[in-house]
Amino acid sequence: MKQMICIEKLLKWTYCEELPKAGFEGGSRTRSGWSSVETFMQLLTKIDDNEYGVVPTLNALDGDPHDDALRVHAAVASLSELVLDFPEHWNPMPEIAVHERHCAMALSAARFGIANSARGPFELVRKHAILGGCPDWEGVVPELKPVMNGNGQPIWYQLRVEHAIDGNGRPVERKHETEDGWNRNTKAPKAGAYQKFYFAPDPVPVLIGRGEYQLWWSHLNVLADKLAETLEKWDVQPTQRPAEPWAETEGERVARMPVVHAAL
Repeated sequence: MKQMICIEKLLKWTYCEELPKAGFEGGSRTRSGWSSVETFMQLLTKIDDNEYGVVPTLNALDGDPHDDALRVHAAVASLSELVLDFPEHWNPMPEIAVHERHCAMALSAARFGIANSARGPFELVRKHAILGGCPDWEGVVPELKPVMNGNGQPIWYQLRVEHAIDGNGRPVERKHETEDGWNRNTKAPKAGAYQKFYFAPDPVPVLIGRGEYQLWWSHLNVLADKLAETLEKWDVQPTQRPAEPWAETEGERVARMPVVHAAL
């Protein structure tokens, strides 16, 4: 009879207990830069990984990796066949949505950061299988604050437009911004003056972390489905973690759309 096991424990068993039994020899290496770097930083030495990207035990008495571990590794490697797909209204920090323009800029930067991360699906899953835990999604909701001067006062800007004649005798218009939009006499902004605002703290790192959490959570469920009928020893169960742990209520978690994947 198969033993029930959640996908996270199965991955830990695969990468921490079984695959280290494989030595250095073998087929092509499936590894990434962070693997050797983290090994070096944690152990303060340089140790070569085996073909599965983990540090081998080098103990002949350990035997070979279990066939189920090889199947799990193959399934994890196949995650590279997935492509990133952001829902149209993806926003893992809905509290900032009231500031539409700044929210849009922050989400655009987060999407770029996630899409261009050095950690692909394989590396993301393997990293947390080895180190435990999940991508860091925690962070405070930022405030929208005005840009201040050295005296701690809000800066009021003005857009200046100058007209001139260029070297070819053609009229040109030049625009530049000044910080003299505050009228010291009337103690009020000048006509047409405006302020600039920014989020404090910057929400982009938290947005990226939450996006990576959603990706990681999605990977786990893909793996649980793929491995459900293929293993000899294990009856794989999906992760019990919520799709959006930052959501305050279960209803909010269901209503929001996570990052998903589509098969190539």
